[in-house]
Amino acid sequence: MRLKNRKGASSVVEFALILPLFLLLIFGVIDFGYYFFVQQTLQFATREGVRLALTGRTLPTFNREASIIVCIMEKASVASLDPARLHVYIYPVTADFKNPPDWSTMECGSAGPDVGGPGDYMRVKTTYAYKFLTPFIGPFFPGGEKTMEAQATYRNELF
Repeated sequence: MRLKNRKGASSVVEFALILPLFLLLIFGVIDFGYYFFVQQTLQFATREGVRLALTGRTLPTFNREASIIVCIMEKASVASLDPARLHVYIYPVTADFKNPPDWSTMECGSAGPDVGGPGDYMRVKTTYAYKFLTPFIGPFFPGGEKTMEAQATYRNELF
């Protein structure tokens, strides 16, 4: 009879040793799944902002730059992104489609350029600082955050 009790005790000990690793694996899969969902949402929001931008359309009561930003923010809200961590940059690209050296200073709402005129090639870049939810994954990234970005280049229609 004592032999049976030992088997149950060893099962409980094994379970207690494996449970934290199993939970870490499960929550890690959930965290990375949400990470990829946020990345896809950021790309979708950027594309939708660009679709609005290239036609020269604006949302009611907004100028073109603000219309693009509002469109991106609305589409990004699907994933409940924190607007304070989401940054939108709009800038012209060079003739060889490279970023200008000072593109990171051209965040919308700052002293950066406008959204271009008819026929201009422009780029919209969005960055988002994703903070991992699982406490054991965050330390693998500086500050516990991973900056993700999405970008799209477009040519303004001749509006």
